[in-house]
Amino acid sequence: MRVIATAGHVDHGKSSLVLAITGTDPDRLAEEKERGLTIDLGFAFAELPSGETLGFIDVPGHKRFVKNMLAGVGSIDIALLVVAANEGWMPQTAEHVAILDLLDVPYGVVALTKADLVDTDTLDLARLEIADRVAATRLATWPVVPVDSRSGRGVDDVVVALDAVIQDAPPAADRGRPRLWVDRVFAAKGSGTIVTGTLVGGALHVDDEVRIEPHARAARVRAIESHGHRHDQIGPGARVALNLSGIDHHEVRRGDAIVKPDQFAVVATVDAHVQMLDNAALPRGAVTVHVGSGEHRARIRMLDEASQFARLQLDDALPFAPGDRLVLRSTGAQTTVGGAQVLDVLPARRTTDARARLALPLGARVMAACPWATDQELHRLGGPELSADDLVRDRIAVRIGEWLVSPAEVERVRELTVEAVRRATSESPGADLATTAALCAVDTARLRAALQGETRVVVERDLIRDASAAAVTQDPAAIAFIDALAARPFDPPSPGELDVSPAVVRALVSAGAVVMLDGIAFDSAALDQARRIVAKTVARGNALTVSAARELLGTTRKYAVPMLTRFDAEGITRRRGDERIAGPRAADWA
Repeated sequence: MRVIATAGHVDHGKSSLVLAITGTDPDRLAEEKERGLTIDLGFAFAELPSGETLGFIDVPGHKRFVKNMLAGVGSIDIALLVVAANEGWMPQTAEHVAILDLLDVPYGVVALTKADLVDTDTLDLARLEIADRVAATRLATWPVVPVDSRSGRGVDDVVVALDAVIQDAPPAADRGRPRLWVDRVFAAKGSGTIVTGTLVGGALHVDDEVRIEPHARAARVRAIESHGHRHDQIGPGARVALNLSGIDHHEVRRGDAIVKPDQFAVVATVDAHVQMLDNAALPRGAVTVHVGSGEHRARIRMLDEASQFARLQLDDALPFAPGDRLVLRSTGAQTTVGGAQVLDVLPARRTTDARARLALPLGARVMAACPWATDQELHRLGGPELSADDLVRDRIAVRIGEWLVSPAEVERVRELTVEAVRRATSESPGADLATTAALCAVDTARLRAALQGETRVVVERDLIRDASAAAVTQDPAAIAFIDALAARPFDPPSPGELDVSPAVVRALVSAGAVVMLDGIAFDSAALDQARRIVAKTVARGNALTVSAARELLGTTRKYAVPMLTRFDAEGITRRRGDERIAGPRAADWA
């Protein structure tokens, strides 16, 4: 199935032409039939000569119902513009064409309706006017077909033209992440909640778990119907009715989006490239943003003097993707003023950073927004078409474990880490892993990953030390001393007891294998063990005296006091009188 939306001025014959092609009157509301005026979206289907099924979305042409028109064209890539030959170009013709152009609708047909009401010269003038009006838009290449819906003359020609356009247009893209902008919601007796829309981006299957955005309401696809037929699955490009379980129809509205969990960045703020219509002024502050089938209030802030880039802050968080097309309308005058294309779904906080980022190609833009990206995050922020292999090939990212990382980020983390190791004191011969990770604004797993292959430092346990001291731990005397300390972790023997030379002790301290506290040599792994034991105790709300710590660790005051003093300095504990309570870093070790 291919879906096509109508467009054009009120009373130019959109609904009549759809009726003539499909045999179905798309005006479904009693008020529409009484007034002879399309108010809301209508739907009809036809079989084309090629065998393709064509689904029509008929939109209202009156200026009061532009928001309903926008709900119908937000997810289509083929349109049928209707212009009456006896009236020619009219205000809503102009606005509808501007909207189709802003949405970058690439394919379509122009139907020159009511052709029997005018003579040949008038018909030719109407053709020339249309060609002139659309010359600077995407519609410039669309065929113009005269037609009269009442007599039927030219209806077959319109169908043939539509069929040819559809054959030329590429099939709807399947990117593996479906999105359906809801345009109708109702409750069916015995079935529950039904939503309809045009499916884009991927397939949906019966029993799929989905989310309704905004607000991430969960539901399950109970049944799928398209053009009166039930399906176990349905691909992109089709008009679809979904029977949803787990959600009431009052909880869903037009403009909501049906997506699969964790496939999109669901955000309220995006940075976008803005295109203003000629002679239109961008409203200050507030604007109405139309995306998919919905309208949303938003605040807009220009990011550059040339007014090319803007930040949009919507009232609702929606599943956006780079490349999404938006229509901007003034909230006061209710007129279309321009459009926008989403560039960044994770905008930089600072305006200067945002401007620099928006000038980058998509891959570099995503890596700037998320310097440590998993494959899932890469697809969520940039779309499945953004290839990790291409980013690595183009040196925009490097693969480190489960992450794609920007080379600049790897360099930044490594340089900060090397500097932290250099600044370590003699009693702390290396830099603490967790402290250094916080300094680098990453977690410890990312820090370990970034340091893989770094020759200047070595990570041992939870300490980062200078790599130049690596050989000492292979010395037999050093190995024997470390084994002795490990055998008595919390009451370690002194180097003198074991006849270990001061040079070996200094080398082990430099290597990070041994930590000196008040002249006492502790195995660094044992000290880490003590940290965890103490942190877990105080993190539960228990206070520790020196006596309690001594019993907890199975040691004496001689060894407990220097360890607790170190933990105070590290923020794992905090002294309160004669007791120790949880410090700000207790949770890191608990």
